[in-house]
Amino acid sequence: MGGNEIQVHYVPKPIEVFCTIIDNHVELNKYLKEVILEHRKNKPESNTSNVQAWHSEYLTHLVNPKFQPLIDQVMGAIRFISDGFYDRRDIQYEVVNLWAMMYEDEEFTKRHNHWPDEFGVCYYVDVEPNCAPVIFESIQDDGVNDKNKPLVIHPKNGMLLIWPGILEHEVPSTKGKRMAISMNIDKLYRGFNEDTINKIKEKYNGKKT
Repeated sequence: MGGNEIQVHYVPKPIEVFCTIIDNHVELNKYLKEVILEHRKNKPESNTSNVQAWHSEYLTHLVNPKFQPLIDQVMGAIRFISDGFYDRRDIQYEVVNLWAMMYEDEEFTKRHNHWPDEFGVCYYVDVEPNCAPVIFESIQDDGVNDKNKPLVIHPKNGMLLIWPGILEHEVPSTKGKRMAISMNIDKLYRGFNEDTINKIKEKYNGKKT
């Protein structure tokens, strides 16, 4: 910032991680598992990111409309959180990114956050009892995070997690399989216009733009 020195101060503050089990998750998960397996068959290459396991492209929701039933559930939950917990009925949200993941034994996700997006989301489609948890704000020997009190959540089928995008989180090496879908949710103004969406769809389908 030019020649000005920036000082950083830290304020400890509890931050919410919202968790629920979707009512119709048995039927929904059966459907989503088929959708993910079909998508992986059509697009076997993995994206490259903090997730050290197979995962689809970040704009999966724009090229595969079959994820819409989950999106509808998630956006309903986001609306409930925004209205009920933050008293912000004036804000509209959208899905900025969506990607499906399939972890095998010893695969993991590096510590990261979803900033600048408003919310991070993870929904668990098919997880084995001995699979790795998700850990929020793990202890880091860095003089800032060395006194953290990590939140450890063990996935269950049908579990939906929603958290503010600034929260650091990770998945340690797993001993069981984990099939999940993650999203980034942000305020509506950060979205894609119709022309951009059409170009993405055409590229995915192998057509010239």
